Amino acid sequence: MVRVLIVYDTRYGSTKTIAPFDFIVIGSPIYEEHPLPSVMNFLAENRDHLKEKDVALFVVCMDYGAMPKEDLAHRYAADLRTDAANRVRAIEVFGGYLDVDKLSAPDRKLIEEFAKLMGVPITQVNKLDKQSAHKFGVQVAHLSERPSLSNN
Repeated sequence: MVRVLIVYDTRYGSTKTIAPFDFIVIGSPIYEEHPLPSVMNFLAENRDHLKEKDVALFVVCMDYGAMPKEDLAHRYAADLRTDAANRVRAIEVFGGYLDVDKLSAPDRKLIEEFAKLMGVPITQVNKLDKQSAHKFGVQVAHLSERPSLSNN
């Protein structure tokens, strides 16, 4: 039986676990044009372990829908891909959401400054696409059942 590890972080609560799993899914929101430092640190700290594991990557960003997914994947997942060695089997980009009522004071100030610069009001945004997330989950499940070519 293949075991799958899902590693993720978020600005408002995080889980970080590592064990000898066979397939690892790593995700991060994009914050200030980059994956969160905690996710990048996880990748850097576990680089040697990841060289032996199959990996799927995903990012969540507000640019979803503004440009082709391939461009977003190249733009935002490149940082994750660099530290995940050569065993990346899937990459996906998902839209996120912005709940302005849940922002911390520093994040609210940052968003307000950005909105002012762009000349737009701060509003609730929801670009979640559950169907795409489900499709990625099915893809990852399928990939985790098949050994990669690197294992042969």
